[in-house]
Amino acid sequence: MRARTLESAQMHHLVTHYDLAPDSRLGGAIIRKVNQTLADDERRRGVRRVQPGELVLWTSRGSLLLPLRTNEDLDRVLAGERWDRIRRDILERCETLYRQSHPRARAGDIARFLLSLWQGPVPRRVRNEPSLLYGPRRNRPWGHAPGGTRPLDGLDAARLASLKAPPQPQPRYRQETLEELLHYLGTEAGIPPAVQEPLLFELIAVRARFCPHPSLLATGQMPLAAMHVQAGRTLWQPSRLQPLAPVIVSPLLPGEIRHLRRQPPQTYEDYLGLHGQRLARVLTEAYMQNGLLSFAELQWLSLLSTATVSRAIDFYQRRHQVILPCPGTVLDMGRMLTHKDLIVRLHLQGYSVLEIARKTLHNPRSVDAYLKVFDSVLILHLYGLPVELMAGVLGRGQYLVGEYLEIIQHRLKDAAVMRDYLRARGLKVPTQVSLNG
Repeated sequence: MRARTLESAQMHHLVTHYDLAPDSRLGGAIIRKVNQTLADDERRRGVRRVQPGELVLWTSRGSLLLPLRTNEDLDRVLAGERWDRIRRDILERCETLYRQSHPRARAGDIARFLLSLWQGPVPRRVRNEPSLLYGPRRNRPWGHAPGGTRPLDGLDAARLASLKAPPQPQPRYRQETLEELLHYLGTEAGIPPAVQEPLLFELIAVRARFCPHPSLLATGQMPLAAMHVQAGRTLWQPSRLQPLAPVIVSPLLPGEIRHLRRQPPQTYEDYLGLHGQRLARVLTEAYMQNGLLSFAELQWLSLLSTATVSRAIDFYQRRHQVILPCPGTVLDMGRMLTHKDLIVRLHLQGYSVLEIARKTLHNPRSVDAYLKVFDSVLILHLYGLPVELMAGVLGRGQYLVGEYLEIIQHRLKDAAVMRDYLRARGLKVPTQVSLNG
């Protein structure tokens, strides 16, 4: 996460479009010169851009930019400092900015402002309270969604549609600034005249997308440099060399800000429900802009611990029977409950491929591909192959094969049911095939 910066995105652009080496000193010098010159120009004109990790709040006195995540904070985490101390300093920093913007604010106003950023520790759960919506995620299967739930795609459809076509950046700089940079590219950097202007304006456009102007953001929104959905092909490379996606997410909606200031959640289930809704919205918004956010990144924009983030997301997924897009589900990073597990379970419950694709935010072709792998595991299971051999034949991991076998054990309990399922899928299986081969 420390390497997911504007500079990394600009370097990736130079590498992919201008054939520079990933660790090119020339590329790094060009990026530093361009960004510093543009920043000086904006400072002289009184222009303030929103940096990745800054939350925008519009007040009666204009925009308030709250740095919830800075490079210094990330360095403190990497050095092993406790999260609660870092969070305390973040809140103090936000309080200072709020006091500067609202010098006449009373103590109650400041307390309500801070309450909208962090609602305190998770309320204690009532002991022995029965619920299928929380608990150890590996010890309980997906159940049926309770009635009256309101899934995210119905609540925020209009907001997500607007994020698909964000306003195009229109950077305006003084002519002297552009001429200075073009002169630098031609004389000191040695860039050929034919590509000097395209290179410069493309770097300016990348900077404008990752660091937008406050006027392009609504209250409660934040820009981020997220992992690109196509980063799965380059996961073996360092994070600074992977493609990044400029995304704008909404950690807080205006209605949520008012609700949190007046009636913060008091119970364990209300706490998880509220933050599960917020985090689900952020994950979906990032995914609609080709970005993926990890639980560690969600920790900074919500000021929750990673454990609480994990519980809130798990609560939301099980309550609404969906899989939220994050690196662990889309790129199979980590050992959390995967999208493949839910796809197969929904298929066995009678959902069509298109319905499953909508619920899991996957391409229908990907859904069909996962079902074909499940069919292959089922056939090999009928022939009695051990897990290690199945994984070798299919070229899949033993953990994935084990997930599929667990589903088979609970959903397709005997050989006759398995053969009927495969015949319904259009596969002919000899009747003499049994679990013993």
